[in-house]
Amino acid sequence: MSFERRQNFRANVVIAVEVRDAHGFSLHSTRDISSGGLYFDRAIPHSVGARVQLAFTLPGETKSIRCDGEVVNVPDKRGYGMGIQFLDISRQDAEQIESFAKELAEGA
Repeated sequence: MSFERRQNFRANVVIAVEVRDAHGFSLHSTRDISSGGLYFDRAIPHSVGARVQLAFTLPGETKSIRCDGEVVNVPDKRGYGMGIQFLDISRQDAEQIESFAKELAEGA
C-alpha cells in the first residue's frame, strides 16, 4: 500500500529565496513550494539536517516571509537540489503559502 506523504498543496513556481547559514548567505530559486517547505532543484545542497534561515516574498505580495528551515532531502549528493522543511513558520505565513499554492494548483 502506498500513500502520499505530502498533505499540503505544492506549487511549481520559481521564487528567489535568501538562504542564510553560519557561513553567510546565498540566493536560490525554488522549483516548488508548499506551506510545509520548498525545494531547490539547482542548489548546491547543504547536508541533511543542516539548519538555515530563509527569507522570500511570494509573487504579488509585498510582505517578506522569514523562517528557519531544515534540509530534509538531498536526492543526489553528487549533483544539485535540496528539500527544506519549514520549522518555525508563522500560522499566517503558512496559510498564505497554502492559499497561493492552492490557487496555482487549481489554475486560478
